[in-house]
Amino acid sequence: MANEGVSSDALAFRQMLVRLDSKITPQELEKMKIYCKDILGTKIRDQIRSFVALCEKLEERKRLSRKEMTFFETMLTLCTDGRLDVLDILNEFRNQITKVGDLKKETAFLINNLGRDWKFFMRALGVQEAVLDMCIDAYPRNVREQINAAFKEWQEQSEAVVSREALLTALKDVKRNDLFQKINSGNLS
Repeated sequence: MANEGVSSDALAFRQMLVRLDSKITPQELEKMKIYCKDILGTKIRDQIRSFVALCEKLEERKRLSRKEMTFFETMLTLCTDGRLDVLDILNEFRNQITKVGDLKKETAFLINNLGRDWKFFMRALGVQEAVLDMCIDAYPRNVREQINAAFKEWQEQSEAVVSREALLTALKDVKRNDLFQKINSGNLS
């Protein structure tokens, strides 16, 4: 499968960009290139021939990512004169991504059920070893607080995509099928 190993959030982000590419007119693309002049520079700006290419350059310069869309949304709104068909695609993407607050039940469930092997799970989420050590040092005798602190660090990581799918994938990776099934089914009791 071509998309194996790619998170649904990453795939939804790429799909959004492709859908937007089909909606953006050449005149709107030119407006966007002017809007990005100070970010891209004239030489790079003049080489851009498509909306997707513009998005790649914005990603390289940390002005666009799944988590950072402020500049991008402003650019789209201004350069398309607020076209609803374009903004609807952006809003659909936002609605697909699970918000951090939506994971309170899942993280509370995991805090209470991961147990002593919690570090394997956090590593599968992408939390660095030094961060795990910091959580342990902060709460040397309280495993639940260590897990809670590690979840907070995971959610604050700039590149981390905080999603229900990320939790499920990590649970599969560490072979915690019991917890995977409960979260997947929504049975968190």
